Amino acid sequence: MTTQKPVFGKKTSAQTRRAVPRPAASQALSEKAEAFLQREREAAGEKIHDADGASSSSANSGVSGGKPVWGRRVFARIFDELLVWGLLFLMFHEDIGRQLSVYIEAPMGSAQEDAAGVGLIGYALIWALIECAYNIAMEASRLQATLGKLLVGAVVTDRDGGKPSLRAVVMRNSLGRFAVNLIPFNAGYLMGLFKKDRRCVHDMIAGTMVRKRVPVAASAGYSEVFA
Repeated sequence: MTTQKPVFGKKTSAQTRRAVPRPAASQALSEKAEAFLQREREAAGEKIHDADGASSSSANSGVSGGKPVWGRRVFARIFDELLVWGLLFLMFHEDIGRQLSVYIEAPMGSAQEDAAGVGLIGYALIWALIECAYNIAMEASRLQATLGKLLVGAVVTDRDGGKPSLRAVVMRNSLGRFAVNLIPFNAGYLMGLFKKDRRCVHDMIAGTMVRKRVPVAASAGYSEVFA
């Protein structure tokens, strides 16, 4: 029986190579493995299809989420609020000072007091809008964090530790923030202290988490995840 000699640069048969089958969707992976594969796909700019059939793509942001944090996010929140208030006061300090002075010195129940109160409420609403836009812009960017979170080494992620979608970030900083601030005694924030995943009310509404910031290079490798 004669055999065909292989020719360099040519295939001897159309069936010489067979595509390696991908693992069946029914094969369950651990949460750690799923999160690792998610980050690898995002780093490659590959489109990820979620359970609802929607697809999204993102470039490598250079960071990934570590363990959930709570104390860091408190300091980051205070820093960001003071930052936005400082910016607003820098822009309108003369009028804010005048309105505050009138509100304090005017007779109680007078028209001057009411007008000054309305003016101060207006500045509070402007502050809320600026902070909302600031949070969304920073957390939806490649940084996935506000300046306060960058300062303390925290990052906003989805529940698997990957980059959150724009929809989730908008929900987190609009409806989520509104809902968490309605709960008395800051209980919407404090409940994160007693949860293992450190998620507050606005995180649960948006499906996000705040985690320790970890460089991609330092994240788990194949040998650790699939050992």
